[in-house]
Amino acid sequence: MTFCPQCGQKLTRLDPEQNESHVFKPEAVKEKVAMGVGYQDQEQFKSISARTQLLLCLLVILLVLDIAAVFSGLAQADLINRAIGGEIITESEAMANDNRQAAIGFGQTALYIGCFIALLIWIYRANKNLRSLRAAGLSFTPGWAVGWFFVPFMNLFRPYQVVSEIWKASDPKVNMADDTSWKAVTTSPIVGCWWALFLTSNFIANIALRTVFSGIELSDLLDSTYAYMVSDGIDVIYLLTAIFMVRRISQFQEAKNKLVSSTYRE
Repeated sequence: MTFCPQCGQKLTRLDPEQNESHVFKPEAVKEKVAMGVGYQDQEQFKSISARTQLLLCLLVILLVLDIAAVFSGLAQADLINRAIGGEIITESEAMANDNRQAAIGFGQTALYIGCFIALLIWIYRANKNLRSLRAAGLSFTPGWAVGWFFVPFMNLFRPYQVVSEIWKASDPKVNMADDTSWKAVTTSPIVGCWWALFLTSNFIANIALRTVFSGIELSDLLDSTYAYMVSDGIDVIYLLTAIFMVRRISQFQEAKNKLVSSTYRE
């Protein structure tokens, strides 16, 4: 015995003519789902609103700190240029600069870790929700949606694919009569920009870090300062993109859950 993969309607045989004449009806889906026919148990949808708010809060704080880091970098660059030009820099002035830079750097590191953990928790739940949002043919499980962030080399592109899949499968405008129709959705450039900016910022930050430890001249410290400023500036754009992306996906899932609930779960 065979069931329609869309609505669960019983088909007595695999007859092409019967399949072509079959018309999908949401009412039939409701009836079959209520009876438990033609469907496996769905994952329960859990709103990611609370996780989204926590992640957004951390991202905004980090955004403010990155902007402060850019201005702090400008102040340090001015101090170094004065020293290179032969001006005498007092010990108190140098200590104040070092303490300010250290405090901002420590704050950035702590917030990066916090944002990363919050992002992984958010991604895990957002991916898991896709099953209850009638998305089939997914490439990533909730566990691997997080796990790919830790696999060397693969973490250069898999996280982008993970979030891209979440974006497309969460889109409430897809045809829910076909559980795989989300695959035809065009990947949003927002997701691409988010990941490209993330990789670029980290690449420049690594260059800046190597310059600090490899050079002993003031000019080397100046180059490192400028590199960090560029990295922080890109981070600002990256964080703005991440904030928009996270909010958008959360809105998508809430809207699609309402549609699924009104169509299939009543």
